[in-house]
Amino acid sequence: MEKYQRCGLATAGLEALRLEHPGLSWHTLGGHFQDSRPFWAAVGAGVPGSYQQRETCPHVPEG
Repeated sequence: MEKYQRCGLATAGLEALRLEHPGLSWHTLGGHFQDSRPFWAAVGAGVPGSYQQRETCPHVPEG
């Protein structure tokens, strides 16, 4: 919802997850939408490796 955009909610949530689970990495299935790239760049600022699209883990089935 637009009224919640750019309030820092996602940044705070992802930071809390990183603090609670150090060393854990995860990915989302599917590609990043073109218009969401600024979001991922913003929430990944200062995060080692940032948030970027990667290859799917080998244990995840295709389809």
